[in-house]
Amino acid sequence: MNILIVDDEPEVAEVLAKSLTRQGHRTTTVNSGADALKRLDDAGVDAMFLDVSMPGMNGLEVLAEVKRRRPTLAVVVITGHATPDEIDEVRRLGAVDVIAKPAALTHYHRAIERLGERKPFQPVPGV
Repeated sequence: MNILIVDDEPEVAEVLAKSLTRQGHRTTTVNSGADALKRLDDAGVDAMFLDVSMPGMNGLEVLAEVKRRRPTLAVVVITGHATPDEIDEVRRLGAVDVIAKPAALTHYHRAIERLGERKPFQPVPGV
């Protein structure tokens, strides 16, 4: 699977990318919503891990645009500060999962497994 990782914290994006690469996935990391939308048009993006809290274009704005352009793209939202209203909006916009930061890498791996199964939205406890 080719996964686009969008997080304004480069260290977080790189740790996730390395872990997913070890699992056999191809990854690309970007650090802004604008860069994510540029990469979205690249051929071969199968899924996206998307941070909610980013300067400039936040993750909710990015998610709305992603779903407008590529409604079937699997998006997993990652967040350390989402409010209940933001979580509701993420559900409404069609994210397949939400993972709280900091999360153990096993949460990300389980999210990838669910992408293959395309199960409905299942928030991780604590989010």
